[in-house]
Amino acid sequence: MRQKEGFSRDLCDNEENKSFERLVLQDAALVKPILRERFLKDYILGIGDADEAFNMYCSAFAADRRMPVRMAVIKPNKMNTYDDLFYIKNTAGRCFGDERLTLNTSMQDCVLLISDEPDSRDMDGLLQHIAYIVHECYGLDIISVYSRVIPINEAPEVFRRLRSCTEYSFYSETTKVICERDISISTDPVTLTPQYTGIEEAVLGGNEKKTLILLEEFFSELERSMPTPAVAKTYCLELYVCMIRCCDVESIDIYMKGIVSIQEGRGFNEIKEFIKIKAAEIARSNAPKNINIYSSLIKDTIRIIDENIGNEKLSLRWIAGTVLYTNVDYLGKIFKKETGMNFSHYVMEKRMELAKALIMEGRNERIYEVAEKVGYGSNSQYFSQVFKKYTGISPLEYKEIARLSSKKLSGSDLKKTVV
Repeated sequence: MRQKEGFSRDLCDNEENKSFERLVLQDAALVKPILRERFLKDYILGIGDADEAFNMYCSAFAADRRMPVRMAVIKPNKMNTYDDLFYIKNTAGRCFGDERLTLNTSMQDCVLLISDEPDSRDMDGLLQHIAYIVHECYGLDIISVYSRVIPINEAPEVFRRLRSCTEYSFYSETTKVICERDISISTDPVTLTPQYTGIEEAVLGGNEKKTLILLEEFFSELERSMPTPAVAKTYCLELYVCMIRCCDVESIDIYMKGIVSIQEGRGFNEIKEFIKIKAAEIARSNAPKNINIYSSLIKDTIRIIDENIGNEKLSLRWIAGTVLYTNVDYLGKIFKKETGMNFSHYVMEKRMELAKALIMEGRNERIYEVAEKVGYGSNSQYFSQVFKKYTGISPLEYKEIARLSSKKLSGSDLKKTVV
């Protein structure tokens, strides 16, 4: 009886062993993709002994270390949940098909594909199709960057490059699929020389049109250089701080909150439009409501300028210290705020307009005499340089044009008289 029980137990054990073996064999097809993903992820991310993980992959799957593949990184422009990567990964698997994918996995904040698909046109088309499906089905906008054909053992370095290239989406909201060779985001120090001072002066002076022109130049230079998003945001923050310094004290706290909008901005155009809107607001608030309405201090300053336009010693410091007895920095700031120009530029324009009027009058004055009358003393050469920069032509050329115009007008009047 006991022998029968022992025999039955052995028979049962044998059946369980055979069942386990069958289970292992059946599950091998399911286990192999998991192992392949684990080995390749550890190798690409450098987890543990990465080289050993790659060797195990090559050995277990009889893979050639130099097997030619293409890699693609797919990243959501705006990821709301971790499920987003799951949706993208599944869509990519369906579009490519398991037979063409060596790896399809979520990696950090993106999905990584390794495919034996050699044709770039097919790769581009498949990634475009994935972008379309993900947008239509899940409401996600993605950017995909794929590599040239590479040996699979270069995967770690290529993954890092492709992932950095996805930052191109910061500058382009429309491009969905790009080849790595077509873009180059600078990781080197960017040597921009933004004209913060010029923009600040335009905002403080209430010159909205000039402000927007200078801002467009700033953003164009930044986009051409294409630094990383973090560096680009740093430049934008520096600019924004310069702008809000031009606000009234009561408004600064309100505009300071805009710093967060720049820090958290997801796209270059979004940040650009935000800064332009705020700059225009601040410039409009600084613009005089009526150009003829000035404070008594600025009215006095303008009167003194008009009375002393031919005085070579005319300066803001001279007016503040010897005539109005006020702080020169305060006077300069108020003058610019109300007139929209700094003092020296205002005086230069006044002098140039007076010089033009004197030359147009047609008197037989020499250029050095005009220079003396408009406050340049004996420095007629400097006067000529300023005049040419202001008008585009030299004083002598301007004088000749005035003479020819006067002669033509006289001939026309003579004709009318004869008729």
